[in-house]
Amino acid sequence: MRIDYPLPQPHGEIRRLLPDLFYVPGTARLGPGVTVNRNMAILRFGEDLVLVNPLRLRRAQEEKLEDLGRVRHAVRLGYCHGRDDLYYRDRYSLTFWRQSDSDLYPAPAADQPLREGGNCPVPEGRFFEFSHSRHPEAALWVPINGGLLLTCDALQYWQSWRGCSWLGRNLMRLAGFRRGLQVAPTWRLRMTPRGCDPGCWLAADFERLLELPFAHLLGGHGNFCADTAHEEATMAVRKSFPGLY
Repeated sequence: MRIDYPLPQPHGEIRRLLPDLFYVPGTARLGPGVTVNRNMAILRFGEDLVLVNPLRLRRAQEEKLEDLGRVRHAVRLGYCHGRDDLYYRDRYSLTFWRQSDSDLYPAPAADQPLREGGNCPVPEGRFFEFSHSRHPEAALWVPINGGLLLTCDALQYWQSWRGCSWLGRNLMRLAGFRRGLQVAPTWRLRMTPRGCDPGCWLAADFERLLELPFAHLLGGHGNFCADTAHEEATMAVRKSFPGLY
């Protein structure tokens, strides 16, 4: 049976951020004239590659991906992501990881469940789950280069609006996005149950997240935060949940 996979969206080239961390800056079209940046992280362990927040690549960049190593795992961290997961699962017969209820994009089914304290495709790595969020959301902690935290929508670091259309970046500003590392304001509202206070509902999850040691952060949107990510994340959490400090 022929499957019409979503076509690749405009994206850049594979770039190296740390010795075994690469990423692709891509885009996501949210509506007419509304485009925002979107990232795929690529982790390399020996000859094996782990894709986090997968996005489909043009053929030339796909060949460069294959030159980096064998694509063995793909990880969906965010509920609102997943349009390209089935393509990767079918093309590479890889092991696909996602939370059990992360089914806005129902396919593919998880080959391995993403669970905090459970198995992890990263050697000595661990998954973190936001236990209070309205919809599933997770992060991946990687013990390299002083600690790396990979997120999807919850924590984002913005240095520039590159990859966003004029309408996209202005809508983001109106929604409360600013430069620097932040708890994404639209995500926080969406993940807080109706009738609950977004100023405190998710605070306990972020307090647990800050117990992880990490120097660097890359989210599913935004830019790479190098060296100072934990300090900036601490300030972002305090700003988002001021009543708790």
